[in-house]
Amino acid sequence: MNDSKQPITNQPIKLTGFGSFTVSIILMVLGILFSPINGLALIPCAIGIASLVKMKKSLKKQSDALIPSLMKAERVGNEEDYLRHIRMDEESKLHQIEFQIEQKKQDFNNLKTTQTKELDKIKAEIKAQKNELSNINGEIQISYVSPYIFDDNITSEEYKNQLCLLRTNQNDFMKSNDCIIYSKSADEQTKRTLNNNVRQLLRCFNSETNNIIANVTVKNIDSSRNKIQRVFETLNKLFVTDGVSLAQKCLELKLDELSLIYNYTLKLEHEREQQKAIKEQMIEEEKVRREIEREKAKLDKEETQFKNEISKLMKYLQKASDIEKQLYVDKIKELEDKVKSLESQRENVLQREQNTRAGFVYIISNIGSFGENVYKIGMTRRLEPMDRIRELGSASVPFEFDVHAMIFSDDAPALENILHKTFEKYAVNKVNLRKEFYRIDLHEIERVVKENHNSTVVFTEVAKAEQYRETLSIESHMTA
Repeated sequence: MNDSKQPITNQPIKLTGFGSFTVSIILMVLGILFSPINGLALIPCAIGIASLVKMKKSLKKQSDALIPSLMKAERVGNEEDYLRHIRMDEESKLHQIEFQIEQKKQDFNNLKTTQTKELDKIKAEIKAQKNELSNINGEIQISYVSPYIFDDNITSEEYKNQLCLLRTNQNDFMKSNDCIIYSKSADEQTKRTLNNNVRQLLRCFNSETNNIIANVTVKNIDSSRNKIQRVFETLNKLFVTDGVSLAQKCLELKLDELSLIYNYTLKLEHEREQQKAIKEQMIEEEKVRREIEREKAKLDKEETQFKNEISKLMKYLQKASDIEKQLYVDKIKELEDKVKSLESQRENVLQREQNTRAGFVYIISNIGSFGENVYKIGMTRRLEPMDRIRELGSASVPFEFDVHAMIFSDDAPALENILHKTFEKYAVNKVNLRKEFYRIDLHEIERVVKENHNSTVVFTEVAKAEQYRETLSIESHMTA
C-alpha cells in the first residue's frame, strides 16, 4: 500500500525512436519506387523494415513499462473512491449517532422532570401520612387525660403539696395487690410463685417512668407522656407470657405525677418571672422617687434663689431714682413670673408623686436587633421618659431604640395592659408575655391608640436607626 501514497503526475509520455520511424518509412517508399530500376534499391527498404521492427519492440517495451504505472494509478483512484465512500458512510453514521444522543438527552430530561414531579408528590404524601400517623398515635397513646390541669391561680407550693400527696397514694397502690393483674388460670399457689416476676415488673416500670419524669421540660411534655405509655404497653407485652401485667391505674398515676411535675416546674418559672418583674418595678419606682426628689430639690433651690433676688431688688428699689425704679420693677416682675412657673412645675411634680399610676406608654423599635415590624410596648413613670429608653438600649442590644410614640396617661399601667391584651396574638414570645415585643404593623398600633385612647398622639412612622444604617453602609464598602 506504500505505492498508493506516491503522487501520480499527468506528465506526457516521451516516445523514443520517432525520428527513426520517419526515416524508415522514407527508405521503404524509396526502395519500392526504385526496385524495378535497380535491385540495390531494396536495401533501404530492408533497412526501413528492420528499423520498424526494432521500433515496434521498443514501443512494446515502453508499453509494458507503462502498464504497472497505469495499474497503480487505477488502484490509487479506486482506493480514493473507496476511502471517500467510507468517509461518507462514517459521517452518515456519526450524524445518526449524534441525533440519537440528542434524542436520548431529551428523553432523559423528560424522564427526569416526570420523576421529580412524582418524587415531590410521593414526599408530600409521605408527609401527609406522617402527620396523620402522628395524630392517630396521639389519639391512641394519650387515651388518659390527667385531672391536674395547669391553673395560674395555684401557687408552686400548692402544686408541691399535691405532688407529695399523689406520690404517697401511688406508693400505697404499688404495694397493694390491685396494681397487678394475674391471668385467669392462676391460683394462689401460682401467684406466690409469680411474686419474683411481679417485683421485677414493678421495678422496671418505676425505674423507666421515674427517669422520664425526672427529665420532663416544657418542650418535651407530650413526648414524655408517649414514652410512659409505650413503657407501660411494652412491659405488659413482655410479662403477659408469665401470667402477670400492670393495672391501668399504674399508668394513670404515673401520668398524673408527670402532669403535676410539669405544672410545678411551669409555675416555678412563672413565679421567677413575676419576682423578676416585681424587682424591676421596685427598681423603676425607686428611680422615679429619686427623680421626683431631685426635681423638688431643684425647684426649691431655684425658688429660693429667685425670692432672694426679689428681696434684694426690693431693697434697691427703695433707694433708686425714678428711672432706676422702672428697671427694678421690670426685673422683679420677671422674677415673680419665674416663681409662678416654678410653682406650676411643683404642682405637676407633686401630682405625679401622688398619682403613682401616671406615666408614659412608649412604642419603640430596634430594627438592627429585632428586624422590621417588631415593636416594644412598655410603660415608664419617669419625669424624663427618654432616660428609660436610653437604659433599654444601653447594654442588652447592639443598637439604640427608636421612639415611634410617647403617650402620656393618668393611668399608664391600664393603657399598657389594654394594648398588651389587644395585641397578645402578635407577641413574639407567647410563653413569656412580659417581654412586651410584638410583630405587627405600626399603623395597626396607631389605629387602636387613636380610636380608643388618645387621638392627638403623634406617631413617627420611619425609624432613624442611624447606627444600624451606618453599619450597613460600612459593610457594603468593605465588601465592595
